[in-house]
Amino acid sequence: MVKEWKVSFVDEIANRMTKAKVLGLADFGRLPSKQVQIIRQALRGKGEIKCVKRALVEKALEKTKIPLSDNLPDSVAVITSDLNAFELFRIIKSKRSKASAKPGMICEKDIVIPKGGTGLPPGQAIADLQNAGIPSKIAKGQIEVIKDHLLLKTGEVVTPQIAIALNALDIKPFEFGLEISAILEDGVVFTKDVLDVDIDAIRGQFSTAGAEAFNLAIETVYPTKEVVEILLSRLAGQAKSLALKMDWISKDTVNQVLGKANAHAICLDKKIPWNGDKIGGS
Repeated sequence: MVKEWKVSFVDEIANRMTKAKVLGLADFGRLPSKQVQIIRQALRGKGEIKCVKRALVEKALEKTKIPLSDNLPDSVAVITSDLNAFELFRIIKSKRSKASAKPGMICEKDIVIPKGGTGLPPGQAIADLQNAGIPSKIAKGQIEVIKDHLLLKTGEVVTPQIAIALNALDIKPFEFGLEISAILEDGVVFTKDVLDVDIDAIRGQFSTAGAEAFNLAIETVYPTKEVVEILLSRLAGQAKSLALKMDWISKDTVNQVLGKANAHAICLDKKIPWNGDKIGGS
């Protein structure tokens, strides 16, 4: 027989899921309780996080028919929020913390040890680096990495020797935090690969596209409210230049046309000798 408190708890979770504007599922794994509190503080007034047993969340999803059953992680954190899916993901991602390497961890991305001084004094540390396969030597009173060295490739396992070397170099190549599995908003399921976007890069792309569209409108003389003043100014300048070439008199060109005519007259006067009413005199 199912315990009454479990039925009540499932009803509570189901009710929370149904009422949420945005619903997220995340894997908190071995996330320290302190880190969970940091995320809760970041979402204060914007959302709530509740860590729930996977089986109970499965029941709540079945009851509500919410399409997130395929996105259930092993250790479930249920997130409800009024933020949009991308903003919620951004806040949670921003609260990830660096973690030191430990034996047995799977490398999430290539780890490259850069060439140059390490700041480590001669001693046991050079043996630790060399045991991990990092090419190093003593130079100018410190340990120096001889060349850039690919220590671990993505997917490889951290060995005890590599963990010791990375800790000696104070390199923390891992991160820990809530791992979003999926977020539901307006009936659409957003997975991590969709949510994890570079906002600054996208803003830069929009800025570049805007500038290119502006320039295209100018070059093709396509009138929009953003470019019409520039186009009219350019066309007015071109019309004036044409009028001046044709000596066309208007209120905008009369002074320049008369000035040009006067200049020509002066030039002609200097080139042709005048004597009264006769040319050349006699």
